[in-house]
Amino acid sequence: MYNIRSLESDASQVKLIQDNSSENAFVTFLCDDVMGEATEVLVYSLKQTNTQHDIVVLVLDEVTPIVRRRLEHLGAKIINVNQVKYPWESASARRKGFNKACRYSKLNLWNLTQYKKVVFLDADTMVVRSIDDLFDYPQFSAVVDIGGVMNTGVFVAEPNQETFKDIMNTYEDAPSYNKGDQGFLNYYFNQSTHPLPGYYNLMVKFTHFSTLAASFISQNTVRVLHFTSETKPWNFYFLHQREWRENYDGYLFGLWTRALRNMRIELEKADLWSEEESLIVKNQPTIIKNKGRAQAICDMTLKRSYGRRYPKVDQFTAIINVDPQTNREQLVDLLRIYSNSPKVLQIYIHGNTRGQRLSKNYLRRLQLKKPVQLIFNGNYDTPNTRYNPIQGITTEAVYMTDSSTSLSLEDLEFGFSVWKKNADSIVGYSSDTYGRRQDYSMIQSKAMFMKSDYLYAYTCLLPEQIHYYIDYHPTCHHIAINMLVSGMTGTPPLLLDAPSFNAIHSNSVEKMDCINDLSFMFNNNNPLVFNNQVISKLE
Repeated sequence: MYNIRSLESDASQVKLIQDNSSENAFVTFLCDDVMGEATEVLVYSLKQTNTQHDIVVLVLDEVTPIVRRRLEHLGAKIINVNQVKYPWESASARRKGFNKACRYSKLNLWNLTQYKKVVFLDADTMVVRSIDDLFDYPQFSAVVDIGGVMNTGVFVAEPNQETFKDIMNTYEDAPSYNKGDQGFLNYYFNQSTHPLPGYYNLMVKFTHFSTLAASFISQNTVRVLHFTSETKPWNFYFLHQREWRENYDGYLFGLWTRALRNMRIELEKADLWSEEESLIVKNQPTIIKNKGRAQAICDMTLKRSYGRRYPKVDQFTAIINVDPQTNREQLVDLLRIYSNSPKVLQIYIHGNTRGQRLSKNYLRRLQLKKPVQLIFNGNYDTPNTRYNPIQGITTEAVYMTDSSTSLSLEDLEFGFSVWKKNADSIVGYSSDTYGRRQDYSMIQSKAMFMKSDYLYAYTCLLPEQIHYYIDYHPTCHHIAINMLVSGMTGTPPLLLDAPSFNAIHSNSVEKMDCINDLSFMFNNNNPLVFNNQVISKLE
């Protein structure tokens, strides 16, 4: 399901289900609906491990009936608990938001005395392999976080009335290094902590600087993924979060989003979720043109390991978008230019042309210096396909261009050199803006450099309602990709001054409508960032 080799596949490690499985439970906590879908994915992921233990969700009154029904359908038991008062001043609580302040209510888990032992998991975790063996560990077993503290995203607890009463009598006056429940629990259990192996709570941030943490992914030994910090798979595309690089991983986010898609299919069968009802933009028809497209591409076509690494940083992949009106001679001219560049590793021709005007045999006869592959649109007629991730891309950068666009080899390589210094941004030769501003906030997709990972993020991680919107507003696809990149990174696009650049100019009459509608889908916020800088070559 998640490209993680299951323990159950190894017969030598299969454990017989104990008769006392109901004595133990996995527990999570939900303040309100804000983390409802994340909690649903967590419950779904636990059930995929075939655990026989109870899955309990502690909820406050703010959790709505529909979220409760979904959780129960997915296999959870719902237990209402009282909110535990946040012990710090109200101003701090307001800064942290309700979902921060209410988290002390997870302390209610020590009152679950119907269970001998529980394993607590935060709602921003996801289980990828069986963790039933955690019930063999003693109380307050947890993974060590930065600074030597225990991370309470995953920990073992032993419910007990005396412990619960003591916690309730202690927490309001107890210190907490982060003014949160994790700080308090580290204080309360500081004499009885038990470190767990890191794969029981793999925080995405660790995979970027820890060889050991990265090996849990490469060797398929990770048990639980933990999406810490503010950057999550469900919000990364609009946050402008300063520390996004440390907490983003396209491959790991893809595991969560794949589970989300599969979970929604299960809920839809039970009439507990509807793709059509998720289309809530005024200019969006409720008829979905390409339903299931993301699943077909991301979960069925791409290899499960896609997106782990793009190791080649000194070359780029050229993607030429074609259509039935493509001029073959002009396309051949582009191919010869790109294939003569030492900076180009490989070339893809993406799209459908009329008849058999392009074929492998024809391309072979051209005797180009670089490998060229044809990628057809397939069953989905949508401008979103130009951003499809392509199996076989190994370069960190891609250059996307239309077949009608011309550019000299010198200006092409200049563009790549600029992108390497501004790799988070979209860098290109034709800009776009809106309103009466003189600066720009978008780069046209007819000629632009960007990270290869952004193709995967656009197709496999973005909410699909954005794709469905573009299906009905095809001239606005470049707005969506620019919103993704600026919303994710907080960086503006970058315009190049290239004398040789020539393209057919187009303008969308519905641009402002698209910006307003897409902004609504980007958390009701326009993530585009303006820039007035134009980069030119030194003479």
